[in-house]
This record gives sequence, structure tokens and C-alpha cells, in this order.
Amino acid sequence: MARPAQLAALRHLLAERFPSVPRTVGRVLPTGVEAIDTTAGGLPLGALTEVACTAPSCGGHLLLAQLLAVTRANRLRVALIDSTDSFDPCSFDDDALAHLLWVRCASTAQALQCADLLARDANFGLVVLDLRRAPAADLRRIPGPQWYRLQRAVEPTDLALVVETPRASVPSAQLRLALSAPHAFAALQHERPALQTHLAPSLQRQRSLSTGALSA
Repeated sequence: MARPAQLAALRHLLAERFPSVPRTVGRVLPTGVEAIDTTAGGLPLGALTEVACTAPSCGGHLLLAQLLAVTRANRLRVALIDSTDSFDPCSFDDDALAHLLWVRCASTAQALQCADLLARDANFGLVVLDLRRAPAADLRRIPGPQWYRLQRAVEPTDLALVVETPRASVPSAQLRLALSAPHAFAALQHERPALQTHLAPSLQRQRSLSTGALSA
């Protein structure tokens, strides 16, 4: 695990290589999921989005697959921070993963450190922090200010930062979506692309970047 001094040095190096530039408020990354793009406009850039996956087999992995597909089509690089080293790359073909950096972590704390680092990297269009299988005790121990620091880190950038959690846990999220309906067993008969576009996350929160007001 990287030490604080090493992380500070890496942050300084990233700040020198990728200095902050003015960004346009309101820019989004379209997802191809109608329920997200229609209600929220897409994933906000320079902001933190939480996807609370509150039931087993509710579509968290399908959403990740859809995000990989849409970013591949748009020639954007993606980082997946896998807090429990549970991602299965064999379930995707090689082309679907050609733009993906898979960060395999041994703990929730390590995953958060990686998120803090990659949130500042201008090489990525999307960073996904997967905490769906993180121990409940670990999530409870994450202090609120740490989430706000992560939000501030991503604000000067033009990437979308998505945190997948087993329940609403991120107080600084500009956008919060919830996947709460488990897929029926019959869903196994359908191909993944058909299921991806029919995902129906509910909108729980949408906060304006410029005003901080909640619209939902």
C-alpha cells in the first residue's frame, strides 16, 4: 500500500503534468441507458455519481458493461477500481476491454486511495470505484470528509467518477441512482446487450454543480 508521502508526490506530479483548466458546467457522459439519460441527462462530468445496488443481481454489473461499451464507442479510457478483486474479465471479449485499466485492490482503504489518485488523471473519461462487495464495516468507517475531498478532486476534470455501493453511502454524490429490483431467473435467457439497455435505475438525487441545489 502506498504511503501518504508517496501519494502526495504522485498527486504533485499529476498536477504538474495535467494542470487544471476551466471546465464547462453541465457536461455529461451519455450512457445509452434511457432511464439515466432521460431523467438525469447522463453522468455528470467533473462530478461524483453514486449507484446504490441494493439487491442481489439488480444490474450493477450490467451497468458497468454498458459503460464499458459506450466509452469504447467514444474512444474514452476507463479505470475500474475493483475493491475486492472480483471483476471477471473473461466475461468480455478483448475489444470491450482494450480501453480499460483494471486496478485490483486488496481492501476498501486501498481502493479509496487509488480513486483519489485516478480522479485527478486527465487520461480517463470515466473512473468506476466498485464497492458493491466491500464489507459493511469498512463502508461505515469511511469519514464523510473523505467523500467530499474526492468530489473536490474530480471537479476540475472532465471525467465522470462513478461509485457503485451496496446502499446509499456517499454524501457528496452530485447524482445518486438506485438499482433495487433483482433480475428474474428468466433474464439468463437474454443476451447482455438487450438487458443493458433496459436497465431502470431510479433517480434519488440530482444536485446542480453550479448552485448545489437538489432537484430530486
